[in-house]
Amino acid sequence: MSHKDIDDLSNLIQPGSNSHSVIFRHESHDSILMREMKKLYDENLLIDVTLSVEEFEISCHKNVLASLSPYFRLMFTLDLLESKQNRIELHGVDAKSVKYIIEYAYTGKLKITRSNAQNLLAATSLFQILPVQRACARFMETQLDVQNCVGIHYFAHIHSCYDLKQKARECIEKYFSQVCKCEEFMSLSYDKVREIIMSDELNVESEETVLDSVIDWVKHNERDRKYYVGELLPHVRLGLVSSKYVKQQILENSLFQKDDVCQSLIRDFLDFEARPGSYNGSTEFSITLRSGMFQPENCLVFVGGKEPTNARPCINCYNPVTREAFYIEDFPEDRASGCYDVEDMACVVTKDNTLFAGGGIYIYHQIIDDSEDDSFEELEYKEHTVQKDFFQYDNDHNEWIQKSPMLFPKSNFTLAELNGKIYCFGGLTENKHPTEIVEVYDIEKNRWNYHGMLPTTLVDLSSVVYQNHIYLLGGRTGVGAHNNLLRYDPEQEEWTSLAGMLTPRFNFGASVVDGEIYVAGGQIYSHATYTISREVLRTVEIYNMGLNQWRQGPELPQELCNVCMTVFNGAIYASGTCNCDHDVTGLRHNKVCRLDLGTNQWKVVEEDLNRVRNFRCSAVKLHTRKLPRVFRQDVDT
Repeated sequence: MSHKDIDDLSNLIQPGSNSHSVIFRHESHDSILMREMKKLYDENLLIDVTLSVEEFEISCHKNVLASLSPYFRLMFTLDLLESKQNRIELHGVDAKSVKYIIEYAYTGKLKITRSNAQNLLAATSLFQILPVQRACARFMETQLDVQNCVGIHYFAHIHSCYDLKQKARECIEKYFSQVCKCEEFMSLSYDKVREIIMSDELNVESEETVLDSVIDWVKHNERDRKYYVGELLPHVRLGLVSSKYVKQQILENSLFQKDDVCQSLIRDFLDFEARPGSYNGSTEFSITLRSGMFQPENCLVFVGGKEPTNARPCINCYNPVTREAFYIEDFPEDRASGCYDVEDMACVVTKDNTLFAGGGIYIYHQIIDDSEDDSFEELEYKEHTVQKDFFQYDNDHNEWIQKSPMLFPKSNFTLAELNGKIYCFGGLTENKHPTEIVEVYDIEKNRWNYHGMLPTTLVDLSSVVYQNHIYLLGGRTGVGAHNNLLRYDPEQEEWTSLAGMLTPRFNFGASVVDGEIYVAGGQIYSHATYTISREVLRTVEIYNMGLNQWRQGPELPQELCNVCMTVFNGAIYASGTCNCDHDVTGLRHNKVCRLDLGTNQWKVVEEDLNRVRNFRCSAVKLHTRKLPRVFRQDVDT
């Protein structure tokens, strides 16, 4: 024990219940003990067991191994032969992994790499060292790709790593078109190939991909696998394969002509094709679509905001074409469940259709619960806490994934994506101070960096991207609205001031349509009376980039603020909160309007979609079949 450790002891003597005794507790005892045990291990002192692995021998202490691993604890404490031996032979593990694990036993540290993760997981699975096993599994999840996901899936199954197995399975299904061409797939046994091709979740655009994968797998070792053709072909959904392709790949393929099961199935298929309405053969031809055959739908997603009635699920995902509504899960609840809402955050959809959201003001609420659980009473509630959290939406699992946080907390800002990077402009930071700092997020590296300053302070601004430039529009400062249009070149880090909008505005929508920028709705400060108020706009303006000029567009059917604009099927959709109109309940309505670009006329699609306020909205393509449906009586009946 060092002199420093001894000097610290004077602060650790605590009086007992009477003056004749004290309770001594040394805070650093655990770490000192392991440090001294490591010294004994390094100096080969008091060693009482040697592990023989492959051609190597590793000497250590039985009590350290027993405290780390239930496997060794039972080995040394039960009346087994090994409990009386000083040399133990280990099988089924490699020497390097055992060496790493013993180092971990003495230090609590272990370096997991792509080259050692699988062997470490196998060894810790045998020794029942769950923390290390889980750490290896989580690391391997990050390393999944089309080349290794098949092997990892079945490896995880052997070692009962459910999460890793599931992630690997999802990788197989999502990238099946590439996976089925890899060596790992070609080396699979018949039963594993059958298990994979039976899945509804294969991300294939056509069933021909599945048929080809079966043919390629058989041909990879035709001598031994030709007998499985009749077993695998029934799991190909021939009802989804074109007649022409069946003729080319099956009827004219000698591989299938010699198999009786295949011949019977082919005869039934030809009968099914000839008279599908009256077919009564023995074979059922499935027409159940695979996951990849469902096309993603254009949706409006409402991110964050406050639903006054706290109703769950509320509508926060909407298909404006079909008018169907869905529910996207809330952000991860690393705080007390149900204690907060996130308002005035920002969101962006990348070029490859990935939705990101972050920042905002976390509004905390005291939970009122009739139960006897008063655990929430100990929480400290802050009415308005600006955050820097950042999330990526996972449509497959309907969940938000926490990413690296922004450099600074902020709300009321805008995000724009260009060339794999997300740029963050303007907004309010803590204590409602405007910020001019520009941050940039590298999506591939999951890292934020400082990227300079805005030419001016802007809050509640909008942004669009066009031809490798980012355009910032409008915004406010204090009680003044701006009409500015700024063009930013990220590569040159240059700002250019362009012709300003005809009307200053903030909290409005902006979108690029046929090379022009459309802006709609928003708010402006009104000084008509002795008090300053926010006036909601219905005007639409269009910017011609070639002429650097603005012109008036067709007005919205009603004043809207907090607007999102996007283009679907040759029409512009605008969603937003209507002009402070309240119903008898005192709640604001969010509307959806559509502009027909042919007639240049607006039409209200939804009068009262939801009651969420202070949200942000983005347009994104989603597989809505993976989302909970929200029943709407006027649409779903």
